[in-house]
Amino acid sequence: MSTRRRIAARLGALSPRERTLLAIAIGLTAAVAAVVVVRAARNDLATLRARVAGRERELHEVRRLAAMLRGQAAAPVPRPADGPSLLTLLEAAAGDVVGRERIASMTPAAGATDEGVREERVALRVVDASLAETVRLLHAIETGPPPLDVVHLQLRKHPDDPTRFDVTVEVSQYLAASREGT
Repeated sequence: MSTRRRIAARLGALSPRERTLLAIAIGLTAAVAAVVVVRAARNDLATLRARVAGRERELHEVRRLAAMLRGQAAAPVPRPADGPSLLTLLEAAAGDVVGRERIASMTPAAGATDEGVREERVALRVVDASLAETVRLLHAIETGPPPLDVVHLQLRKHPDDPTRFDVTVEVSQYLAASREGT
């Protein structure tokens, strides 16, 4: 006997009242399922619209920053040479965010002197930093007083803990050349 015949035989064995209740239950189940599917689709569409709007805002911000950087890249604005050194500024920013004990090294380097502007660079290496700490460090470096320029970033994931990184950040600062050296 086929499945269809079995179902028909069972339905035939039900009383008219039981058939009516069964039809109402099937109808309510179908209506509830339809409402759930429609709401889920609406929620998914709302989530996707919010995500697209967020990406559009991010793209707008990236374009604004790129335009700003294009304007700055042509002529770096030198900072006065009599202020605190880049090494001191970077150590203070990193010490506040990750702590001095996790600063593995700070390697200073001097850049080329060109038309009264001297470039100073420092490579900072931080060990055992989380991604959140890395983002806070970059934010502190780029928005701190004075804001510094990150020219290179390298993340190395720990093989035993994928949530921890060794971070190398190279920061650059342009200084007005001192009158004594010229």
